[in-house]
Amino acid sequence: QSVVLLVNQGTAASRAGGKDAGCSTFVIHKEDHTLGNILRYLISKNPDTEFCGYSIHHPSDEKVHLRIQTYPNAKQDCQAVLKTSLDLLSDICDHMIDTFEKAPVPEQSESKMDVEAGSSDKPLRQLLR
Repeated sequence: QSVVLLVNQGTAASRAGGKDAGCSTFVIHKEDHTLGNILRYLISKNPDTEFCGYSIHHPSDEKVHLRIQTYPNAKQDCQAVLKTSLDLLSDICDHMIDTFEKAPVPEQSESKMDVEAGSSDKPLRQLLR
């Protein structure tokens, strides 16, 4: 049994699992640890989740293998838990974008790095202040 979910443009997740909808592995193509780790965290926080982990089999492989296992009496199956977590991640990203866009723009100041000809012997930390 295989189910394909559209994660974002150009990225798909396929589900490999047997008859038990409470235990599935999703393969998310064209993604890496950035998405894998945040999804693992969000899925683990779901009260229906018993276990969640991810792996990338090889550093040059652009596939995240996401394993989800729900409790036997869970209200959601693995696919629903993944969709809920993806929706939550989308809401978090929307909130971050809104917050960033509403933030006041700092005044442009002179460069903090006034490097003179004879200052090359100063430590880098002093130059960056």
